Amino acid sequence: MRRVRGSAVGCPSLYGRVFPFMSPVQAFTCFSFLLFVFSFPFCRPLIAQAACPAPNGVFLEAGGAAPYYSLSYARCFFAAEKASGHFRIGGSVWGKGLAIPVGASIALGAGAHRPELSLVFTPFSQGLRFWDRDESDLFLDLLLGAGYRYQPVSGSFFVTAGLFPYLRLDPAPAALSEGGAELRLRVGAGAGWFFGG
Repeated sequence: MRRVRGSAVGCPSLYGRVFPFMSPVQAFTCFSFLLFVFSFPFCRPLIAQAACPAPNGVFLEAGGAAPYYSLSYARCFFAAEKASGHFRIGGSVWGKGLAIPVGASIALGAGAHRPELSLVFTPFSQGLRFWDRDESDLFLDLLLGAGYRYQPVSGSFFVTAGLFPYLRLDPAPAALSEGGAELRLRVGAGAGWFFGG
């Protein structure tokens, strides 16, 4: 299977020193999960959950969850006094490439300026015939995003920006990642609009 070339951030030896009993994929997945779990105490009071004022959204993102850009749909799954959460699914097509980012984000705080954490899984193909392994290269990016969201409290328009460290996996029938996972970094920025209610 052909591989996408690019510089990696970090190195396997760093994983060996910090996580001697875990593979890079296991370490990244555990860290992402624990970060999401431990962020929930800061979302109190979740008991005082309110209905999402505008539960549906669309946004255009440059970089971030996809290699170049993505157009995504977002759905609010909770809104509290100091936090809100959204699911996202989108798509991106460039040349012969196709990506489908799927994930969730949590925005913390109550004002217009808020930090945001994202966890996204992005399968993508270096060939539009992604069902044919002989005609395309299939990859999976596991992303953990840390960024900033600006959204007026009474408004539906929003903009985001952040850093997205990610693991690039090259799935194979006999292994989760052929040749090992690579830790990389992307920046991302987006803008969108929430509607409905």
